[in-house]
Amino acid sequence: MSRKNSGIFSSLTIAHKTTMMYGGIFSLSLLIISFFVLINVTTIEQNNMKAEVIKIVQNIDDYIENNGTLTQEELETLLKNKYVDVNVIDMKNHKVYKNFSGEFPPFVRKMPLQHSPDQSEDWESRPKEWEQKGFKVSVTKVPHVGDREYFITDKEDGKEFVLVEKEIRFGENYYLVQAFKMISNNNYYFRSFALRLLFIDVLGIFLSFLIGRYISKRMLKSVEEVQKTAERISIEDLSQRIDTSGPDDEMKELAETFNSMIARLEISFQKQNQFISDASHELRTPISVIQGYANLINRWGKSDPTVLEESIQSILAETEHMSQLIKKLLFLAKSDQNRITVQKEQFNLNELVKEVVKEVAVTTDEQRKIVIEEEKEIEIYADSSMVKQLLWIHCENALKYTKSDDIITFRIYEKECYGYVDVQDNGVGMVEEDVSRIFDRFYRADKSRNKEIPGTGLGLSIAKWIAESNEGKISVESEFGKGTTFHNGFPLQKKKTQKGKE
Repeated sequence: MSRKNSGIFSSLTIAHKTTMMYGGIFSLSLLIISFFVLINVTTIEQNNMKAEVIKIVQNIDDYIENNGTLTQEELETLLKNKYVDVNVIDMKNHKVYKNFSGEFPPFVRKMPLQHSPDQSEDWESRPKEWEQKGFKVSVTKVPHVGDREYFITDKEDGKEFVLVEKEIRFGENYYLVQAFKMISNNNYYFRSFALRLLFIDVLGIFLSFLIGRYISKRMLKSVEEVQKTAERISIEDLSQRIDTSGPDDEMKELAETFNSMIARLEISFQKQNQFISDASHELRTPISVIQGYANLINRWGKSDPTVLEESIQSILAETEHMSQLIKKLLFLAKSDQNRITVQKEQFNLNELVKEVVKEVAVTTDEQRKIVIEEEKEIEIYADSSMVKQLLWIHCENALKYTKSDDIITFRIYEKECYGYVDVQDNGVGMVEEDVSRIFDRFYRADKSRNKEIPGTGLGLSIAKWIAESNEGKISVESEFGKGTTFHNGFPLQKKKTQKGKE
């Protein structure tokens, strides 16, 4: 197949491809069968004619053996409605009984044999005589002594004959039977048969493509349902699903996979919409505050130093809050796009925790007691800068929700091939509903939604991403009024694949 034709076939729909393949295979098979039938039709016709001629000769033989004699009337009765020419020579009585109108062909005996009945016909010399008269002769079969079958062709006009000769002896009676049939209408028969076969082939090809079209539509009905459902789906409506009832075949698997994909997209869009809504809400508040203090400065701050100072400090605080919020939003956006590189290495978890605790003590003036509990030195395999960021997130939350003079505990231990660091506070704690949603973006427990405790609700979402990106684990235990504990686990060593690579 040429590239051009291949390209045309590739551009067709699946329904058209299925129809063409089914119809093409069936049509090719039909044409091959028709070709073999057509080239053998002449042989089939000749065999049928020869069988008919042999049967007539056998009927005459049976009649003579049962009755002893044969007459013209009896021969006509035997040959009634039979389209076979017969010439019977009564050797004893020198008579000829025939079922033929017109002149006999040259290979047929016209007069009784003028020799004794005891003398046999010279069979070997007869084909030579016919060939001398312009015939082509072939002996097709010699069933037994006294029988001869010939296929004779007139070289001049091309007429063809099937000839069967038989000697019948019954007592003193001796008959020579010649039965023949001309196949001169063979070409007409061949053309007629070919035209009928062509009509059947055309009809069969048409029906094969019609049936192929029907089968392809039935097979692709489920695909059309997928297409229609996909057309009805939009960002505003992701609730559409494909009906998965029916047999457990490949189309059902496709429908289930499609439904699963749409379900994930629906959840993703819901989260995205919630993210946009929450981000807008979080940014609206500081912008409104900044705008309010800017108006206050414009009205009275120019002449009142107290109002001016208060407004500037508030604007700076809200600007810092917005800056932190935007940084976290950019971090989460990059993480969603897999644009943050995780550089894992083997490092000491104990030293990292002590470093974070020291930095917290230096950079904050909060009156909190931070305690480190450690069983032994633990090496983990992770991105040290990210783990440090995670610990800072937990530490900042603990400082926010723990009262003055309370204890914040860092507990370091090893469990099931993971190095853990727990961050425990004695703060306000959370109810069960808050615990289940604490890692959602912008989510903050209701009890903490007040102006005294700042925050964006993004820190724990970032902490969860850091843990998962380092093949770690993160979980939370909390009881309202008694405090919260975050469990953070990281692999003790580099995980290896079957080939020894990470």
